[in-house]
Amino acid sequence: MLENRKIQFAIVAIALMIFAPKDHNPSHLESVLERGTLRVASRLGPLSYFERDGQPNGLDYNLLSLFSKNLGVNLEFLLYDSLEAQLASVYSENIDLAAATLTETEDRKILYDFSEPYMEVSAVLLQHSSEPPKESLDDIQDEDYSLRVIAGSSHAEILRSLQEEHPKLDWEEQTEVIMFQLMEQVQNQDIDYTVVDSAIFELERSMFPRIEVAMELSEPAPIGMAFPKSDDATLLERLNQFIRDYEASGEMELLRQAYFVDKSRMDVGGALVFKERLEERLPEFETLFRTVTDEMGYDWLLLAAQAYQESHWEPRARSPTGVRGLMMLTLPTARQMGVESRLDPEQSLRGGLKYMVSLHNRMPERIAEPDRTKFALAAYNVGFGHLNDARILAQRAGANPDVWDEVVEYLPLLRQRRYYSTVEHGYARGNEPVVYVENIYRFKSILDWYTWQRDLDIDNMFVEPGASEEERRGPYKDILDMPLAPL
Repeated sequence: MLENRKIQFAIVAIALMIFAPKDHNPSHLESVLERGTLRVASRLGPLSYFERDGQPNGLDYNLLSLFSKNLGVNLEFLLYDSLEAQLASVYSENIDLAAATLTETEDRKILYDFSEPYMEVSAVLLQHSSEPPKESLDDIQDEDYSLRVIAGSSHAEILRSLQEEHPKLDWEEQTEVIMFQLMEQVQNQDIDYTVVDSAIFELERSMFPRIEVAMELSEPAPIGMAFPKSDDATLLERLNQFIRDYEASGEMELLRQAYFVDKSRMDVGGALVFKERLEERLPEFETLFRTVTDEMGYDWLLLAAQAYQESHWEPRARSPTGVRGLMMLTLPTARQMGVESRLDPEQSLRGGLKYMVSLHNRMPERIAEPDRTKFALAAYNVGFGHLNDARILAQRAGANPDVWDEVVEYLPLLRQRRYYSTVEHGYARGNEPVVYVENIYRFKSILDWYTWQRDLDIDNMFVEPGASEEERRGPYKDILDMPLAPL
């Protein structure tokens, strides 16, 4: 009997061990949902993360912002100075994943799990355009050359693999630097060569007219988000499904185009588009342009030119980054200006012009025209804080911070860490407001000519019957043929 009792107790004990409730360790996905925040390690860069008008931006940021909304959680980006520190951070409890247009490489796959790719890039060797063409890496190994790449980057890994075939290949790895800065070093001939992602070169090439691709060093490789190696892939699988769905919807391509498609270059195609818009869309909105500007004492041609630069006069224009309407207002700015519907042309124009006037009024009284308006336009594009940062840089260098033609030299410096780290609002794509203002004034010149010719019937008044198109264009030929600077 005692033995039977012992056996029964043993069976009960075993059952309790098997079926007793255990402490539940939440999965990676559950931890994010419980916390209510997705934490991402990133770096400053034109495709990863930057701020415009006080609003976060970047392809990686916008993609993960959509993903976090899909999860129903907030998004927090933590920025690191070095690539190595950023990648290492994913093994911290404070970080869920790393995102900074990271190339999936063989070495990295040993340490990290990568998401579905959302882009592909190849590694390109860049040189100054004064250098002779290169057929292979052997062409540079007999030179006294300098080659610099980012420490811990996929480019350093590629060079190590190429070193087996080219044993004399030598390079320097630099921390706390981004690809844009390495391109600048080649442009200034501080170094002879660098290696960057093809996507970054395409995005930034207009800023560096003296740089060219010496050769491609790799086949296209996938770009993805990096996770720590783990058996728990719940968050990774959820992100993969989101990326697949987003790609299938066609929205991913629109997001990529928001960064890579040049919408402002006035090439032959661009000139034809502008001519079509002048004939088809300007009549639809001209009365509205005139009415809104008359009420506020503003030049309607300037507002029309700005609206064309923003949306090509498309009232339902939509950017994957969240700006919408004729004046492409952000949602916070629209609310601040009392705009209820950004897709309503009149509300968009009134809100955009009201915002422009507010920026114009915020400029120091000592700033005269036309500099005052150009500064306001730049602030509309890049934000008032970033504009002031550039004016501070100009003042430090002994330039006049109240003259647009002097400040334009310092706005692009907001992309360089040694400059943006010394001012209040940090990194900005400072080349874009320079191009933005330049394009608007060129559009305005063409609009001025077009409306003057149209209203005076200039063809019948001053041009002989049978005159050529070249003669009809007359003194404005140079304006019409002038290419617009690309964004």
